[in-house]
Amino acid sequence: RPPAPRPPAHKAAEKTTRVRTVLNEKQLHTLRTCYAANPRPDALMKEQLVEMTGLSPRVIRVWFQNKRCKDKKKSILMKQLQQQQHNDKTSLQGLTGTPLVAGSPIRHESAVQGSAVEVQTYQPPWKALSEFALQSDLEQPAAFQQLVSFSESGSLGTSSGSDVTSLSSQLPDTPNSMVPSPAE
Repeated sequence: RPPAPRPPAHKAAEKTTRVRTVLNEKQLHTLRTCYAANPRPDALMKEQLVEMTGLSPRVIRVWFQNKRCKDKKKSILMKQLQQQQHNDKTSLQGLTGTPLVAGSPIRHESAVQGSAVEVQTYQPPWKALSEFALQSDLEQPAAFQQLVSFSESGSLGTSSGSDVTSLSSQLPDTPNSMVPSPAE
């Protein structure tokens, strides 16, 4: 049985390896300046670059190809990053109504000026009004006097129907249906 055909070993040894070209600062500066002016130089410009840099036309051609390819990759990457940032911003806009959990509060003792006041009890006005509405008819005259005691002196004393009529006539937004007649 004949052995399987193999590529000849002597051909692999004949291949010459290309030496990597290293550009100095002056050559790089010249190539970059030309690239900034025109990323696709014509034949005349390439000839001038060969003379200015001392590089072969092949090296200059390959440098421009590689530079265009790198720039294209960078621009594509930048577009993708911008698109991702835009998508992240739009996805965060949907979360505006979501409550966030706060960390532990920080006490700023030095920022507070003055003495602390301790609130023993506080009854909002709506609560006093609702308690007044829920009281029985026997208790209402005293509770009504408490509600009407908002004058400058602190209380109106005993109020009759005429007092209420005169008081409500002084108020501009009081509807007529709420003003009791003196006969009541």
